[in-house]
Amino acid sequence: MPELLREALRSPRELLAMVGVLLAAMLVTSPLPTEWWPPAALLLAAVPGTLLMNRVRARVQRRPRDDEPTADR
Repeated sequence: MPELLREALRSPRELLAMVGVLLAAMLVTSPLPTEWWPPAALLLAAVPGTLLMNRVRARVQRRPRDDEPTADR
């Protein structure tokens, strides 16, 4: 998990998209009663946020690992 967060913070596009999704969810839920704002905004942001994090995870998995020892060493 820390590796995914580190990768997401390195990419301004993903970071901006995550903040944008949260802001859009907050705007959509603004007509609701105050006590419903947090759960409704969280539910609306969960799907796009999951898609963004899956994209980050795929990028991390594609990157060759420098930490892994090879058979030569």
